Amino acid sequence: MSEILGSLSLATDLADGQPQGSAMGSALIATRVGQRMGLGSAELTELYWSTLLRFMGCTATAHEIAPAGFGTEQGVNNAFTRSDPYNLDEMRRVLDASLPTDVDPAERRARIEALAQLRDDAYYFVGQHCNQAKALAQRLPVPEGVSTIVSMRHSRWDGMAPLHPSGNDLPLNARIMEFAVAMELHRRAGGLRTMAEVAATRSGGQFDPDVVTAFLVSPEEIAAGSGHGIDFDLFKSVEPGGPISIAQKDIRTVAEAYADFIDIKSTWYLGHSRKVAGLAYRAALNAGAEEDVCDAIFNASLLHDLGKSAIPNGILEKPTPLTRMEEMQLRSFSFHTEQILATSSVFDPLREMACSVEERCDGSGYHRHIHLSERGASLIAVANFYDELTRDLPMREAMSPGDAADVVLAEASAGRFPRDATRHVLENASHGRTLGAAALPDGLTPREADVLRHIAKGLSMKEIAQTLSVSPKTVDNHTQNIYRKIGAKSRATAAIYAMQSGIFST
Repeated sequence: MSEILGSLSLATDLADGQPQGSAMGSALIATRVGQRMGLGSAELTELYWSTLLRFMGCTATAHEIAPAGFGTEQGVNNAFTRSDPYNLDEMRRVLDASLPTDVDPAERRARIEALAQLRDDAYYFVGQHCNQAKALAQRLPVPEGVSTIVSMRHSRWDGMAPLHPSGNDLPLNARIMEFAVAMELHRRAGGLRTMAEVAATRSGGQFDPDVVTAFLVSPEEIAAGSGHGIDFDLFKSVEPGGPISIAQKDIRTVAEAYADFIDIKSTWYLGHSRKVAGLAYRAALNAGAEEDVCDAIFNASLLHDLGKSAIPNGILEKPTPLTRMEEMQLRSFSFHTEQILATSSVFDPLREMACSVEERCDGSGYHRHIHLSERGASLIAVANFYDELTRDLPMREAMSPGDAADVVLAEASAGRFPRDATRHVLENASHGRTLGAAALPDGLTPREADVLRHIAKGLSMKEIAQTLSVSPKTVDNHTQNIYRKIGAKSRATAAIYAMQSGIFST
């Protein structure tokens, strides 16, 4: 699992705006601090995994932050992680460094001040991150207590974080996790000296003084072996209590969790990875592929959009044509997918298929400009294209299945898609699993399923009411019933539930 989740943590680093390997570096620091504080094997194991998975909630508010004018969601996330939100001067300095350089100076100052003064309201976003991190971690084969600890991200020792306990009421692992995350970022920014200065300055405020004391005994030992980045083998070597192993077949569970992690980043793509996976899988069966090949195609489809963690939502959700530079940045997503999956040999059977989703038979695709020929990669590429055509996107409304099929066939006629892969995908495009009213999960009614889809997409009560031609009060009643039935506390966790339960297939 350290091999698998260590690799996939590179996607959460990108989405949170952190340097590559930050999650692994934080886990290394946390584990060593925990050892110095005398934690037992079980507690250390929980700490190791909690710190590695801490950023799994960071896509929960990307859609809301993108249009707010504060820069990219990655920059805002990074600013809140690096700074002490209750030190306004420090917050302003970090925000200033994270905003785009082309913003007018007066507008820049206004944005910085607005965000700095909104620090209490920012805990609404923190709550969304916490809920999503907990919901996703619960689905991974890691110790049970991990989901509780990751739900306490941005906790504080001094009680200034309104969502979490403080002082000794805050679990020690949560205190160490938050300290380690900050130390890893400051290690990269300024080395041991900066780490020590930040630790001492924030002791008794953001950080538990006992944790700081344990660290300051010998910071060089805590950071030993860490260079500019983090060595993957070093990260794996400190896993407490011996490695956690899973069977090859169980990689599906992990891939589904990370597919939902990336799809929730933009409300336009909710459920996209799962739908591509289902369509490519059925097409592979139709083509007579062996079961293990079909399974690999399904898993690769789930992971194909991981690289979009690096792409700001301001680009993914832009309603007007992209500039040349924005287009180049968007096209880099498949490169990032390749790099994430290349970190571990576990993903070797999947990597080529996953990162070829935008390649074409005539070499006109990207990012490697290869000639698409391998069957699995071709099926995923056609399935991805078809699903994008049949869903609403920022610049256009969804096509009907028939019109989308015509466009896909035109691509095949032009020599950009293989004819056989195109045929197998289109033959199965209308045969996806749908949920009838009797099959809706957890007692949801058809109307509640409609409301849930709109909640997941980020629509307000008023907008949902207008769309469904009902009153806002009716929508509110449905929403309360939905949250009670599915055990959700936020839009992010409702969206995860909707994707996992196939609500977007109805």
